[in-house]
Amino acid sequence: MSRGPIRLALLGLVGATGHPAFAQTYTVNGISPITAYGEVASAVSGTTVFAQTNTTVTVQSGGGARIKGTVRRATVTIRCAGSGSPNSCTVAGNRARIRVGALSSTGRAGLIQEFTAVTGTGTISGTTTGSLLDFTMTGWTGTGNLTFLLDTKLPVAGDDTGGATGAQTSTYYVYVAKDPTIPTTGSTVATTITIRRPLQMAKVSDLSFGTLVRQPSGTAGSVVVNNSTGARTITGNANLIGLPSPAPSRAQFTITGEPSTTYAISYSPTGNIVMSNGASTLSVTTSKTATGNQTMPASGTLTLGVGGTISVLSTTARGQYSGNLTVTVTYN
Repeated sequence: MSRGPIRLALLGLVGATGHPAFAQTYTVNGISPITAYGEVASAVSGTTVFAQTNTTVTVQSGGGARIKGTVRRATVTIRCAGSGSPNSCTVAGNRARIRVGALSSTGRAGLIQEFTAVTGTGTISGTTTGSLLDFTMTGWTGTGNLTFLLDTKLPVAGDDTGGATGAQTSTYYVYVAKDPTIPTTGSTVATTITIRRPLQMAKVSDLSFGTLVRQPSGTAGSVVVNNSTGARTITGNANLIGLPSPAPSRAQFTITGEPSTTYAISYSPTGNIVMSNGASTLSVTTSKTATGNQTMPASGTLTLGVGGTISVLSTTARGQYSGNLTVTVTYN
């Protein structure tokens, strides 16, 4: 039996060592509360810019007005989900990149023209004020949530545009990704605002008793101008004469505003008007077709009339008497 040489081959095994790749993901975990402006009145013409800061709304520019209602600042929650030890959400250099911008709007509400991101529980850095925000957030100590806050500025078109009033929205987005990736996904939210037509009042005519001729004797005469028709009646003294010219008239105002909304009419003085003729005076007891809280008709227009009553004595000084009444209308 023959024997051949035996060759042994040594197989070398090399062990590969390394570190596992840990990843983290960022998502918009919620926007609550959402931005809310309450009720505002648009301007007669031109755009009004309303600024929402925390829980306050003010007029930044334009002729509109804040009326009432709940104002809310948005709180945005960003979630980091990580793995590994230490958790990848805590690793230096790992951060969320966030973008915020306007999307669409309805009625007289315009696109949000400015956002301001305010530090919440996270630390933010970058472009945090403007029409388009682009910033980063850090501060996670593991998988969990951090927040930032949003203030906004919203333009509202004037009554001259004829745009829809009532409950309107202005929608914006909040997108997030792992920095440096540009975010393209996230959440959208609709800012709420209730817009009313401007409450306006135009004077049509003044309250006038016309020209009266009194006699040097006799009882007092009562002169009444009707608040609905403007007609003048004289009672109590047959010798007190009302001339036909200039014609007497009631005070008349045309009030326009948002249909079916409530508003208040107030007067100053609240009691009688004192008309003066040098040192002489006449007291006017007024009567109104409307006062206090009112509801605007469906037409959006209301006619307001103010009449009055004066007492003329045989000793009332001759001359021209005049006084003032201020009428104010405000939304409730």
